[in-house]
Amino acid sequence: MPVVIEILGWTSVFFYVFLMVFNGMKNIRLASFLSVINDVSWGILIGVMPKVLLNLVVGSVTLYRYLCDFTELSRRITLIILVIMIAFLTYATYFSVNDYLANPSLGLLLTWVDFAIILTALSVKKIRFFQFFMWISAFVGGYAYYLLGIDQMIVIKAIVGLIMTHKLFFHPLFPQLESKLLFWKK
Repeated sequence: MPVVIEILGWTSVFFYVFLMVFNGMKNIRLASFLSVINDVSWGILIGVMPKVLLNLVVGSVTLYRYLCDFTELSRRITLIILVIMIAFLTYATYFSVNDYLANPSLGLLLTWVDFAIILTALSVKKIRFFQFFMWISAFVGGYAYYLLGIDQMIVIKAIVGLIMTHKLFFHPLFPQLESKLLFWKK
């Protein structure tokens, strides 16, 4: 089992970085689904409930935004997904407050703050806002995971910070890499 945990941890790095290289929200949302599946499995195996809850909520937010922005699904079904998303978010909020009160530590608190920042990033429609919130998340989450001693997440946050710095301040669209990753769409 430790080998599986290690593999899922490092594939989490891959999926998270893969998610950051895209410049279109549709591709980001699709890549997010892969990341969610991997990270929920990994979070359960390592026993980090904030990671599991974060990814369940991320999955519901991503599904809701994807359905609203890129499909012609009926309003009724979209509202059902919205209710599910709000239920996940409400439970996650309840869990995070109780989790922190039971185990108060700066690392855990910053993990939950990172959770809120990532949800904010995934809730926006504009790519620049997404990139900005993910850039902030890299610093907050990186320090949180440093305090908790989770190496893979520290690597993820460092790479995300570098990618988002590049996209926000040096080369905003970063199109060459995305076009190479989506070689089948040429």
